[in-house]
Amino acid sequence: MRRILIMMITFLPFYLVAQDFDSVFNKANGKFFEKNYKEASLEYQKMIESGMGDSIQRSWIYGYIGVCFQELKQIEKAKRNYILALKLGSPNASFYSKLLKVYKSEKDIKGQEFVLLLRKENVLGEYKKAVKSLAYLYVNSEQFEKLLVVCDELIGWYPSNYKYRYFKAVSHQKTNKIEKAIKEYRKAIELKLDDANSNMNLGMILFFAANNLYDLAVKNYEAIAKPTDGDYQKCKRKLNNARAAMRKAELFLLRAYKVKPNENVKKALFNLYNKCNQRSKAQQYK
Repeated sequence: MRRILIMMITFLPFYLVAQDFDSVFNKANGKFFEKNYKEASLEYQKMIESGMGDSIQRSWIYGYIGVCFQELKQIEKAKRNYILALKLGSPNASFYSKLLKVYKSEKDIKGQEFVLLLRKENVLGEYKKAVKSLAYLYVNSEQFEKLLVVCDELIGWYPSNYKYRYFKAVSHQKTNKIEKAIKEYRKAIELKLDDANSNMNLGMILFFAANNLYDLAVKNYEAIAKPTDGDYQKCKRKLNNARAAMRKAELFLLRAYKVKPNENVKKALFNLYNKCNQRSKAQQYK
């Protein structure tokens, strides 16, 4: 009996604290839901100053303070409190959404990344959604090394989605891993044959490589003061090899141009057909 009494006495303060937190929080929430944001923020702030609540409970308080200040058009104060809520591990997805919206309006890339990284760790069921959002953020902000990491996750989850293969290919291309980029563009095209961007990028990579071989062969031949027949034949072989390489780009360029006409693709096709001695076809893309 004595042991039970001691346990009850020990537990009682924690019970009362929890009870106090709920009653005070509900009182502040009453003002919040009445849209009396100024008074609600003051009530929430008193709770913070008193040290009430554990880290998750305090994350809710900071989150609601953030909403109050956002409604009162005090955006910097709103941001500070949202950040505190997120750092404490808030499980409330709406706090992340509201802060993310602010950062988007300010075009703050680092801020958006901060929100998404914490969202995927703290909010149950939001991990995959946050990783998808990070992928688009990294594409649009040209953070290609980071994009590669999230692409591997996304491809593992969605192996039949061509877009994540395309993102990975772009990342490799932008970080000068051209052979890897070619491989990923081909995989993206296997998943979606008429994807204009994958066909265009792959076609342009192949064309420029072949075009450089062609121009180099011509330049080297013209640099010879008195070329022999052997020099001519050697140049001719190099030009034929370059033309054969251009033909590997042709299909992708044509497919891209058909789906989404583009001046760069048009120019590439014009040069390709000219250098392959198909003048009439070249005129179609003049």
